[in-house]
Amino acid sequence: MADEFWEFSLALYSQPGVAEYCLRRQDDAGANVNLLLFCCWTGRRGVMLGAKALDAAATAIEDWQVRVLRPLRARRRTAGIAPAEKQRLLAEELTAERHEQALLVRWLEDCGPVRSGAVGDGEACVRANLDGYCAALGVALERDNPLLIHGPLGVLSVKAGST
Repeated sequence: MADEFWEFSLALYSQPGVAEYCLRRQDDAGANVNLLLFCCWTGRRGVMLGAKALDAAATAIEDWQVRVLRPLRARRRTAGIAPAEKQRLLAEELTAERHEQALLVRWLEDCGPVRSGAVGDGEACVRANLDGYCAALGVALERDNPLLIHGPLGVLSVKAGST
């Protein structure tokens, strides 16, 4: 299932406006990009994550964020580093992001949809998951949010048979 989440994330992240939105929320509101993508992936699978589940998912990856991802990101963003070093750090960061996604999938498998919330309509679940996560961050979920446009629907029929 971790590979499915990764492939879904790559497809979604490549859609117009998605990367920019995710990175903006990461920088201005402290959002975790993988949690934004997780909200879409689980929602598309019909899993609605309530506030407690979102908090538990964030807790499941917090140690990895603090020990690995944030330091890698900070080093990569350091001014004046050589382009080759920046690319090496970016590759390490992507590997760490993929591991973090595996941690989220493991958390979901361990708790199951019953503990993570109701199961229902994919589009409604994506919206509810994103709305809940954005509310926890203290930001509004915009109607024209690219995750809402691309997250639940058509362009993500990549691996549709596995959802």
